[in-house]
Amino acid sequence: MVLRSIWQEETLVDIMDMILKRVGIGDYVRMTLVCKSWRSMLAHLKPSHHLTAPWLLQIKDCVYNDHIGFNFYSLCEGRFYSFKLPTHILNKYPKVSHGVTFCCATSNGWLVLVAGPDHNPDMFLFDPISEIDVRLPPLTTIPFSSTYIEEHCRIACMIYTVYVFSISDDPTRNLITVTVFGDVLNDEEILAFCNCDIGVKEEERSWKIFDADGAISGYNTESMLFHDGVLYILISNKDYDDFNNFKSSQDDKRIGDEINHVIILKTDCCEVKMKIIDIVKHNTAPHIRPCDNKLRFIAYSGLRYVYLAKSITGELLIIWNNTDPLSEHEDDYELHIYHTSKLTIERYQGISKTSKDFESITSLDDQALFVSPNSNSFSIPARSDRNGCQANCIYFTMDGIDALYKKSLTLYRQSGIYLMQEERIKRPFPNPPLWFQPQLRN
Repeated sequence: MVLRSIWQEETLVDIMDMILKRVGIGDYVRMTLVCKSWRSMLAHLKPSHHLTAPWLLQIKDCVYNDHIGFNFYSLCEGRFYSFKLPTHILNKYPKVSHGVTFCCATSNGWLVLVAGPDHNPDMFLFDPISEIDVRLPPLTTIPFSSTYIEEHCRIACMIYTVYVFSISDDPTRNLITVTVFGDVLNDEEILAFCNCDIGVKEEERSWKIFDADGAISGYNTESMLFHDGVLYILISNKDYDDFNNFKSSQDDKRIGDEINHVIILKTDCCEVKMKIIDIVKHNTAPHIRPCDNKLRFIAYSGLRYVYLAKSITGELLIIWNNTDPLSEHEDDYELHIYHTSKLTIERYQGISKTSKDFESITSLDDQALFVSPNSNSFSIPARSDRNGCQANCIYFTMDGIDALYKKSLTLYRQSGIYLMQEERIKRPFPNPPLWFQPQLRN
């Protein structure tokens, strides 16, 4: 066995550090696979430009493949990366081998995985780069989970949105998972929090239901973002989707409201500041499909999705996705065809309750936005020589998990690239992707 001197070790580290200044996360991942010595050394070093273009996880790749793993496509490198679940994950979560394992969301470098039988699966976070996992509480502890079991439905269908963030500098400490669970049968949503701090034992973790003293009951949760120490949550009133309230929603000129003040959410080991923003999703034209003098179906041209994102300069942005639907309702089937026509952006100041807090912006300059209902939204510098994405563009995608569950016969044209300057859409994605932005954790 050859022993290296301290001088040789320091020289090797310096050389490796120089190399990392010229490579991205993809090369970093490949270097960690060379040997244990390199992996140990690289654990303390990181590439200098970690803000790279995200990887794509297409719907067809969301279901885990025992032979390939999860298959990602890197935008900046134009190549695929495949990650299998490591042995310690397979041993820790034996339900992986007793049912389908799939990714239902991505957030801040985490894959949100559901594994096992439909009536009682495991739910956990997994970072394919560091191979760290975080067990989440059982889905059967959610109040209306029994309804799914009684109706012989996949219990994971009640997972609408998942957002993962840390309130400390260490991304593995004070880790909070926020999930929106939906009761499809009763058209209800609940907001649940779980403190996943490493100081909280796995068996002691639980979902804490939170409704802001009733302030968010009867609302849809649109998007979430942890920004400058505050968790912002966009909600919209469900009544505005009702035809009887259509006119009143048009007469209401509000763009948004903050509900009273910042709410302090107390968890087991920490406190989280939370601000709820109530938005009005203005619809522009109802399409009514009558049949036998009875109202059979209503579809709206208007807003389909609303996203929260942070710009590369630290500003809070609200992105509005305008959609034109064409729908048919027959006796034996219901067919929806949604077509995204335009995206608009507003800068949110969040000082008072007036519409002055929302300032329209027409250019993203040298940055690109990535938005998705199943992934947290983010922005990156758009340098064609570094990350392969276009400047002044919004990369957007539809609710891919909804399509994965096959809740309805739906045709989507809601994935693509919106060019802000030209106000047109390119649709290069054959399947709706989930964005995954790799993170480097020690």
